[in-house]
Amino acid sequence: MILVHVEAEKNIKTVVGNKNMNRDDALTLKAVVLYILKNCSAHVSRNIYHIVKTAFLAHQKHLAKYLCPMYEDKFVALQFGPVPSNIYDALKIARGDANTMYFHRNDDLHLVYDSVSFKDEFYTAKEEPDINFLSTSAIECLSQALEEVSGMNFDQIMNATHGAEWTRVYNNPDLRFMNYLAIAQEGGADDSAISYLKENQEIDDMLK
Repeated sequence: MILVHVEAEKNIKTVVGNKNMNRDDALTLKAVVLYILKNCSAHVSRNIYHIVKTAFLAHQKHLAKYLCPMYEDKFVALQFGPVPSNIYDALKIARGDANTMYFHRNDDLHLVYDSVSFKDEFYTAKEEPDINFLSTSAIECLSQALEEVSGMNFDQIMNATHGAEWTRVYNNPDLRFMNYLAIAQEGGADDSAISYLKENQEIDDMLK
């Protein structure tokens, strides 16, 4: 059943990730994907759906608990839930999407998609994750997300990731990316945490 849903997700509106990432950002995304693939429970399908949902939940946990992003990516609201756009793009390229590869021809996303292989809808890691690009807190949140996803079926994963922010963005064709403050709030961040994240975001925006 999951394969049917994954195939359907290929046919929805095309959304490509942000190209404003440096080499270290790409290497962090690579470490995240490889860590998920290497630590997935044996009974969990290593398909694009499980990978991106685990990456999203881990990032949300990290935002809510540690008040900073676990990795640099933007999140889009696709039919079956939130998706980290560059991770999603890397997985699409690994399965042969030439259009998405062309979009990323001038950045370092190849570091991610070259590190995985794809066959019969499933991904495998070609190498071990470089833990130097994962903080202790990132590993904690990834491990928690992996454990959660391993205990959920498709519908339960959908329910866990289809929050108000996903609904807002998915139902508005003029919106492209989800707001990370809303993602953090839905992950359990309280008002003081949201205020801190908002202040940091405003500082970052001024420095750009």
